[in-house]
Amino acid sequence: MSAVLLSQIVEIADRLYPFEEAEPWDNIGIQIGNPDRTIHSVAFSLDPTPQTVEFAAKNSCQLLITHHPVILDPIRSIKSDNLCGRTLLAAGRLGVDIVSLHTNLDAAPGGLNDHLARVLGLEEVITPTPARCARLGRLPFPLRISELAARLTQNLMIQHTRIVAESDSPVQRVFCATGSGMGYLREAIEYGADVMVTGDVKYHAAREAIEMSLPVIDAGHFGLERMAIDLLVDSFQKQFDGMGLEVACLACDLEKEPFLNIYDREEECSVERANTAS
Repeated sequence: MSAVLLSQIVEIADRLYPFEEAEPWDNIGIQIGNPDRTIHSVAFSLDPTPQTVEFAAKNSCQLLITHHPVILDPIRSIKSDNLCGRTLLAAGRLGVDIVSLHTNLDAAPGGLNDHLARVLGLEEVITPTPARCARLGRLPFPLRISELAARLTQNLMIQHTRIVAESDSPVQRVFCATGSGMGYLREAIEYGADVMVTGDVKYHAAREAIEMSLPVIDAGHFGLERMAIDLLVDSFQKQFDGMGLEVACLACDLEKEPFLNIYDREEECSVERANTAS
């Protein structure tokens, strides 16, 4: 067999990262597409956008698998005045189906948070209850918060991280959640974490973390989740090869950190975009 149906790819995805692991509010699986369509090549990206859809089409991929879903909230119309509409219109126009694997990829064994735990060098890793989209583990030996942040930036090629802490104290018990994980702050405290690693930390959440004496390393949403692309490419390619399917997997190399870094260097204002790509 040289190709595979879209419905079969969904079944493979469910085996790799079970859909039952997804949060109830999430929207995973086929976002747009024909389950009976034959797929020869698959592109992978973090986000579904007109640009990543065009990347798939230009590289002769019939399918784009993303981490973030196109449709999360109910929609009443598909129009070009918003990102969701433009993405779906581009997918229809260019003939690219889209499948999204979101919180099931975050939560599943072997998924994004297990990978983050490995990047951090954690041991004795568990999934905290009820924080399925997070992991808790121990460093082999204590590190200062700044040292752990430096390890993270180096291993994930992130240019900038933010630290929420009153001192650069040693830590060993680490609670980590990719993406936006500050909703798990109380779980991290209840499990006795010394530090939390996540992204998208807002001002009031940072204030609460300081008040509750839990240091936080904010590595950014993109910085922590861009590794999803290589993880998905590797896992699906192994599945296809193991099943004797000649299906090509291609990582999209277009996506970059959306935030600019602005700082003062020798009294000259500099503006710099983090030079990271998927």
